[in-house]
Amino acid sequence: MGEWLKNLFVAIFGEHSGIATFIISMIPIVELRGAIPFGAAEAMWGANALPVWLSFLISVAGSSLVCVILTFLFMPFFNWLKRTKLFKKIASAIENKISKNSEKIEENAKKEKNEKRKKLIMWLGVFLFVAIPLPLTGVWTGTAIALFIGMSRKATMTSVISGNLVAGLIMMAVSYLFADNTIIVLWIFLALLAVFILAAVIKKLTEKVRNKNKPIEIEGEVVNEPQQQIEESK
Repeated sequence: MGEWLKNLFVAIFGEHSGIATFIISMIPIVELRGAIPFGAAEAMWGANALPVWLSFLISVAGSSLVCVILTFLFMPFFNWLKRTKLFKKIASAIENKISKNSEKIEENAKKEKNEKRKKLIMWLGVFLFVAIPLPLTGVWTGTAIALFIGMSRKATMTSVISGNLVAGLIMMAVSYLFADNTIIVLWIFLALLAVFILAAVIKKLTEKVRNKNKPIEIEGEVVNEPQQQIEESK
């Protein structure tokens, strides 16, 4: 871990690695997946590093608290964003991202006619989404997906927190395997996070280029958009 980053956290939190771990577990994208190895890394905290099991418990508490807060506040806040001119585009981008992640869950649920089984399929879909400890599949996204597909607050909290617990257990087990050098786990997670974000950015840019060059139909004729703009300028 870079010495400057280590000094930064020490300057902010001092010897309170538990408080730092709790706060890190609540941050989007990083969440519990990065917080567990972060709190247990001796390279980061030295003698103040947490036992892996304690880092796990603190991280679960912090990220689960986020789920509870989001369950009650996310939709009202999101609906407010949609009504504002300034943040309307941000709300639209969030909605598109969540819709893409929830498509498979909704498709599987629609195939089931029994209402109870439909709710169970949605519950399991969100649970599995959060339980896999990969970047961008944590509590923040999982809670938003559950609310978007119409799950109740109770079902949302139980599915997300249960999945989060499983993800935490997996990260704790991995951290135990590297007990003498937990910082490796943190570096691996951060590397995966960077790859996922880069892939998402490249995909978004590719989609924009495709949409820009996509032919459009005008009065029965297919015209490339750049050509149309040239014709209109004349």
